[in-house]
Amino acid sequence: MKALVLEDIGKISLKEVDTPTPGRGEVLVRIHACGICSSDKARIFKNGTYHFPTIPGHEIAGEIVGLGPGSRDELLGKKVAVFPLLPCRQCEPCRQGKYAQCEHYDYFGSRRDGGFAEYLAVPVFNINILPDDMDYHTAALCEPATVASHALKRAKMKQGDVVTIIGTGTIALLAACIARIRGASKIIIVGRSKEKVMNASQVANHVINATGWDVEEAVAQLTEGDMSDVVLEMAGNSQACNYALAAAGKGTNIVFTGNPEETVSFDKKIFWKILRNELSIHGTWNSGYAPGNNDWNDVIRYMQEGEIPADEIVTHSFKLEDYSKAFELLMSDRFYTKIMFDI
Repeated sequence: MKALVLEDIGKISLKEVDTPTPGRGEVLVRIHACGICSSDKARIFKNGTYHFPTIPGHEIAGEIVGLGPGSRDELLGKKVAVFPLLPCRQCEPCRQGKYAQCEHYDYFGSRRDGGFAEYLAVPVFNINILPDDMDYHTAALCEPATVASHALKRAKMKQGDVVTIIGTGTIALLAACIARIRGASKIIIVGRSKEKVMNASQVANHVINATGWDVEEAVAQLTEGDMSDVVLEMAGNSQACNYALAAAGKGTNIVFTGNPEETVSFDKKIFWKILRNELSIHGTWNSGYAPGNNDWNDVIRYMQEGEIPADEIVTHSFKLEDYSKAFELLMSDRFYTKIMFDI
């Protein structure tokens, strides 16, 4: 099969590799779409994966074309999206259904081979069956949407809340869509790229370009001084984290979602706000996958009902053979939101 193989930091190429054979309790997925995540940018070009060679990619959608021993015959031909975290299901966090906190987890695209390939062997536990009429771009967008969904749950967002989102990338836009679905009274998106801020206006009530506005003053004006009930930080840098605190009101729930590449620091005045306003700061990682707290069920329903404009969020797509063009765009300053591989 064809696959993009990462052999060292920055050294990735299209190769012919063996097609995997599904083991017991697994299925073989013919991948049709896989999104490029901002974390892939760091994994491929800066930090590397956990071992080389590795096939990156974890935003995976495809069709089941083969069955391992013990897998049900009726799964053949099903369209699926893949939960990329492979929990041990034995440790204490796993027994509590907190798979993102698994002490011995594996992960497609970083700890084991992932979705920038034609085929992938996937445990039945990790497959999410999709409607037959869902297109593969929408299907692959389910994974980042579950991250956004989980962040909003961590923030304990309620109907009527004012939600401010720091960032203009894929997960930020998806979070805005899901906040609207769940009844946010006002959604504010803060960013620094003029083009991306304008693009974010499609899914937010208000947008703030932080290069020209004081974020705290702007949020105060938009909320008549009440500030935000919920703030999601989705950029992963010091500036974004400080903006998140600036946008907070009294007792605001703040969730840090972005993956930082450098040391994060806070302005002293902003840090005092954590204390005086009794802010609650939460971290989040991945998505909920346990019964009763399954972000995938929620997101698939939203996608099926057309409540998330996937065709507007996926701005570019490339064949695997054109990977150099895809990564050139990824590393550039040109406008994009979600870049997808069609496989």
